[in-house]
Formats: sequence, C-alpha cells, structure tokens
Amino acid sequence: YQAGLEESNLLGTGRQLRFLYDKGPERISRSFSFADPAFLRPYTLLRLLYSNLSDGTVYEGRLQRPFYSFDAPWAAGVFYRQADFQPKLYAGGEEAAQWTERQTVFRADGGLRLDHTASSARRILASVEWTDTALGAGGLGPPPPPTDPPRRFLFLGVGLDVDERRWIERTDVDKIGRVEDFNLAPVGRVELGFSPKVLGATGAARLALRGSVGTLLPSGFATASLTGETRYENGPQNALVGLDLRAIFQSGRWTLASRLGALAGWRLDPETQIYLDGETGVRAYRLHAVSGTGRAVANLELRTVFFYDVLKLVSFGAAAFCDAGVSWGDPDGFWRLADAGVGLRFGLTRAAQMSLLRLDVARAFHPDPLGRTGWLVSFASSQAF
Repeated sequence: YQAGLEESNLLGTGRQLRFLYDKGPERISRSFSFADPAFLRPYTLLRLLYSNLSDGTVYEGRLQRPFYSFDAPWAAGVFYRQADFQPKLYAGGEEAAQWTERQTVFRADGGLRLDHTASSARRILASVEWTDTALGAGGLGPPPPPTDPPRRFLFLGVGLDVDERRWIERTDVDKIGRVEDFNLAPVGRVELGFSPKVLGATGAARLALRGSVGTLLPSGFATASLTGETRYENGPQNALVGLDLRAIFQSGRWTLASRLGALAGWRLDPETQIYLDGETGVRAYRLHAVSGTGRAVANLELRTVFFYDVLKLVSFGAAAFCDAGVSWGDPDGFWRLADAGVGLRFGLTRAAQMSLLRLDVARAFHPDPLGRTGWLVSFASSQAF
C-alpha cells in the first residue's frame, strides 16, 4: 500500500512536491520528490528524488527538455542515479538469497528532428551513459557468483526514433465511464551503443529497441508491442525480449478484453529473475510463485458496468476471467499455472489518479512449487492487464 501527500501546483507556480510512504513486497520506501515542469525556460523539466529505503537509499536527479511536439527541433537531458539496496532472489516460491547492490548511473542524451508532419516525426538520437553496478553478499543464501565482477560501462550511443499518432477514443476499456485514448499508429525506437575500454570501463556493445502498432477490428481494436535489449560482452549477455498482444471487443456495456504476453531472457545478470505470479497475470497465485528465465501468459476477461456515477462519486461494474501461464528456466524449471474467477470493479468518478479499484476472487487449478492451490482474494488500483 501507499500513503502520502502531493501538491501539484505549489503556490500557483506549477511546481510539484510529493511525500510518499510505499510498503511494497520487496521493501519499504519513504520518499520526497520535487519537480518543476518549466525550470528556467518552458518545457524544461527538473525532477529531484530522495528515497529512504528499509534496505538502503536512492538519489535521483533529472534535467530534461523533451521532444514536446512533432515540430520541436531538438531535445536534451541529463540523468543521475545513486542507489544502494538489497535485491532478493526466489526459488520454489520462497526467498532463496539476499544480496547487496550498489548502482551508479549517469546519462546525457539529446536528439535532433530529421523531418515531421502534423502527425509524425523522425529523429536522430545520441547519448553518453556511465553505469557501475556492484553486487555483494547479503544476509541470506549464497553470495553472488564469483564470475560476476563489477559491471562498469561507458556506452556511447546513437539511435533513431520514429513517432506517429493516430488516436482512437474508447470508453470502459481500462477505466469505467471515462474516455480513453489509444494510439494505433506504428511507433518505434532503436539504439546502439559501444563501450570502449577506457576509464576502467569494460569493452561491450548494447542494442535496445521497442515498437508498437495497432489496428481497428470489428467492434473493437488490437495493439501489439515489442521490446528487446541485450549487451554483447564475450557473447550476448542479459538478453531480454518481450511481446504483448492485446485485443478489445465492445458491445454496449460489455467489454471483452484479451491479452497474450511473453517475456524471455538469455544469460541474464545474476540479480535478474522473471516471475510468473499474481502480479504478472495469473491472479490466483501469490507473488514470486514461480521464478525462471521466461514466461508466457494468456488472459481473457469479460467486463460489464452496472451503474455509472452513483451520487457523483462511484461507478459499479463486475468481471469474469480466466488466466493461464507457463514459466521456464532456472531456478524452478518448467511450470504451468491456470486459474479462473470473478471480480468487482469500482470507478472513482472524482479521482485524478488511480480511478479504478479492482477486487478479484480466483481459484487456482494447478499447484505452485509449494503445492498451494485453492482460492485467493486480490485487489489493486488498476486492471490486471
């Protein structure tokens, strides 16, 4: 859960202050952040963050002038992060190791517009990024592999960004009674970086890409997104590929939502795990139920709305759903999970953020590595997918 205070227009200046207490599954965070969306000049964002963690601290600073429109001629920014915390690793549904991690990141990037129209733009990108990540033994389980020395890289990168907009408007998709915008145009970005052996950095190469596209369907629409990244250092390292397919069909107050998602990794960094659990799509299973190097999840959910804007405060809806997923790779090997259930949906009419509450009851059909099956009640402030 989270609790905090936020002022989004400090003394009428548009500056933002936020104090947040966040109790998550891994750690507790007490953070303070300040943001000025027009620092010294319009469209220039300054953001500062300090987080006191139950297992460390985080400092972040960002100064950025983005591509705020298609005809913006340039963009530039700098980012700094210093973090100390204790990552946890899981096996068989239980915590198996706890390490220490110290992370330093400094990145300076910029871009120039190549050409644009009223609804699209192409841009060339450049960046310099220093990263230093060191793992150490913690208070639980074996230490990090001795073959994993501190990872220090000085990546010099170039890239290409293709941005386009073709909006459609729909109601009752992810929120109740609110008009939402979905972009069906093809968009994408690819970045390539090289780290020379200077200043103590390791020689390596890096590739990152992402893209998405959508299309209209009879009584609905569909979207597809693809992400990928890898580091080449004595062969591919920490390679991750993700695919997400989503289709929405609507008729009156009824919405049929479906999703097929997959995430696969190869030669992952030792602190990186891919989970299959309630947070990643199979709602009858506890957090970190299965750990591996890849997963695939399919979801189907039928949603309806009973009452809109009751007393100008809340809308009421319900859903029936089924989820299925598979996980593979170390440490848990191959697993299949599946469930079905029903839930209630509450649309908070006056909420500026987190305007939907979800309460689900699901029944697990296959046991997890600890042999657990049966019913599980879960709730969140967003749709499950």
